[in-house]
Amino acid sequence: MRNSNTFYGDNYEPDHYNDSDYDYEENDNRAYKKKCKSQKRKRIILWLITLGIAAILIDLIILLYTGRIWFNSPDRKEYPIQGITVSSLHGEVNFNALELGNISFAYLKASEGENFVDEQFKSSWENSKDSTVKTGAYHKFSFSDDGKNQAENFIKTVGKISSDGYRLLPAVEITKSGLSLAYSPKKEDVVIELKKFCKAVKDEYGENPIIITGDKFYKEYLQDDFAGYTLWIIDLFSKPDSINWKLWCYSPRGKQNGFSKSKNYINLSAFNGSRQDFIKLQYK
Repeated sequence: MRNSNTFYGDNYEPDHYNDSDYDYEENDNRAYKKKCKSQKRKRIILWLITLGIAAILIDLIILLYTGRIWFNSPDRKEYPIQGITVSSLHGEVNFNALELGNISFAYLKASEGENFVDEQFKSSWENSKDSTVKTGAYHKFSFSDDGKNQAENFIKTVGKISSDGYRLLPAVEITKSGLSLAYSPKKEDVVIELKKFCKAVKDEYGENPIIITGDKFYKEYLQDDFAGYTLWIIDLFSKPDSINWKLWCYSPRGKQNGFSKSKNYINLSAFNGSRQDFIKLQYK
């Protein structure tokens, strides 16, 4: 029988092995260039997505910083009585402008620690007499000073409080800020000194001061000894829901007409209750 290879000759090579016309190098280059283009497109898309996310985050930060948006925004229908806290940082106060801005109350910083007196307090306190905006005075509590001495500083600064229905109960702000953020004061020391402050204020004005503080600080330091006090809770990210609060500081980035130093932001607060309930905060 004749060998099939003999029929085609000794140099026979099957067609499927005959690739002399196929340029492997050229096709490899094409595949490589195609892969590079695909990877480049992916990098460009990823870069554009990253830029878009960064732009959104920057816009969000700017909106939060300028107070145009905030984490909390209490509905005026639910909380019609809203107010602010004021200090020398805001300069002279035009209370008529506050009235036009639907501000129901303003607490003015009077003092801090044993010796500090807010330089704008006296002027603002006097100017508020002819306004329908209810005003109160508050003291910034210092962990390093004696509670009774702090109360004496506050009382000396504020003086007698008129019972004309336009003044609100005294208040004390006790929060960790500044240097106090670096350490945790002992609970027993805080309780002792704050009790001394509150007793001296009550002896002078006949009422316990409103306590302005954060929810966490209240739970850790105060709730066992100051449960009966009117609470003004600072919660910048959500509505207070774990304690019986009457006032809520919901934003530190408020903008309001009526201040000579208009570039500085204002703490915004809401009262939790009806207008009849609000009367109970007025000094009698």
